Amino acid sequence: MSRLISVAAVDDHPIVLRGLADVIEGLDGLTLLATATSIAELLSGPGRTADVVLLDLDLGDGSEAPDNIRQLTGIGASVIVFSALGDPEAVRGAMRAGAGGFVTKTDDVGELATAIRAAGAGNGWVSPQLAFMLLTDEAPDRPTLSLKELEALRLYATGMPLKTVARKMAVSPETAKQYIERVRVKYRKAGRHADTKIDLYKRAKEDGLLD
Repeated sequence: MSRLISVAAVDDHPIVLRGLADVIEGLDGLTLLATATSIAELLSGPGRTADVVLLDLDLGDGSEAPDNIRQLTGIGASVIVFSALGDPEAVRGAMRAGAGGFVTKTDDVGELATAIRAAGAGNGWVSPQLAFMLLTDEAPDRPTLSLKELEALRLYATGMPLKTVARKMAVSPETAKQYIERVRVKYRKAGRHADTKIDLYKRAKEDGLLD
């Protein structure tokens, strides 16, 4: 049997926490460690050892979401933001702070379960609706990529060597390299460094460009 993914939830609305607890306890492969109304409460109990933390974007206690996300990832947890807000700016901010995924409170249970399991496996998750919204967003620090540049980025950022990217795209290795270099330049011009393959993966993940 595969290892259970341990989950904790942080939300300042007790009724939401009760609902999350009921949902998580009914999902195969997941086990609920704790619920809390603040980061401090979570960190003072068993929830601090959870593999995945579901985090409300706005706790209403004066804390800032990016700080909360960094605090949780700093202790080794994967963070799934679970929020009523699903606008591009909120999603980008959470992902750039280190969240492994973003699910809105209007998404169904299946998408929440998929997000938790993806985060537990070390992968990112943004619901399809949010991914489309990010893909069509025109934020000033989000570069506009051509279809070929986007394809090359998706293939290369997920681990493929350039030769494999070229073969998948039916182009020469030099052409594939040019696509990747153009992507790097566009991100640099947008004020977001993308010098390494890991950087490119992070930028693509932040912008919801990975399938």
